[in-house]
Amino acid sequence: MTTTADTAPLEPPLSAGEFARLRWLTARLPARWTASRRRRRLLFLGLAAPGFIGVFATPLHQNLAVLLAGFLLFGAACVFRTRTERLFVRAEAAAVWPPSPPSMSREIHPHA
Repeated sequence: MTTTADTAPLEPPLSAGEFARLRWLTARLPARWTASRRRRRLLFLGLAAPGFIGVFATPLHQNLAVLLAGFLLFGAACVFRTRTERLFVRAEAAAVWPPSPPSMSREIHPHA
């Protein structure tokens, strides 16, 4: 008996546009922040925290500008996560992410 997961078509490899977007992201974000799913979640929480605090601190300060800025920051963090997570997951499946560490082939010369 086959399930729908067995007969589901496989996703194609990264397109040229997705690969270019991945290169653009890796040039702007340090690889240690995006190397694993757990670290990307922590990056999202770090980006979302100012907005979250702004939204929930508004009842204390009663300031509409702080509330709107909080929603804007939190929304921007959610959009960033939504647009990049699928790209990183597909890159991991295509074995192009995470980037390989630099080669350790340099000889280390001890100081005399």
